[in-house]
Amino acid sequence: MLQVIHTANSPPIKQKVFVDNQKMRMELIEAEEPNVIIYRSDLGLFYTLLPQKKLCFVTPYSHAFKNKDPIASNRLHNLTLLGTELLDGVPCDKYEVTGPFGKAYLWVNKEKDAPVRLSSMEGQNVVDWIDYQKGPQPPQLFDPPQGYQVIDLSKNVPRKSPPPPPSP
Repeated sequence: MLQVIHTANSPPIKQKVFVDNQKMRMELIEAEEPNVIIYRSDLGLFYTLLPQKKLCFVTPYSHAFKNKDPIASNRLHNLTLLGTELLDGVPCDKYEVTGPFGKAYLWVNKEKDAPVRLSSMEGQNVVDWIDYQKGPQPPQLFDPPQGYQVIDLSKNVPRKSPPPPPSP
């Protein structure tokens, strides 16, 4: 699907997004140097791909990042149906929702049961989903491509030393 993020005073950000269970791939498009981020909640790591340089950086989820995992933390709570509205000529159920971002509005295509738009309460931040398709994705979307140099950044992550043994 295509995800378009609109924020106040910034040009829209366009991304291709693929999600399959505990895996998500986001491809930044229309950027000077396109990149790809693959989140693997199932493995507790993410890949950052630089296609122009054929590089793949592997980064383990930090303890702090686990709480902000874009897959697990993207759950919506307290959906309250507000009614039905036409959005670009398509009948959508409009909900008030609560998520990691606070309260917002969510529009869901009634026929396809697919999300169409998420908007902050004041409308300053809006995410549109175009051509949303449910179902499994090709597994190779979520692994580093063949021929890329893989750089494991976990080797550069400082480790906390164990506490000293108690004094006698």
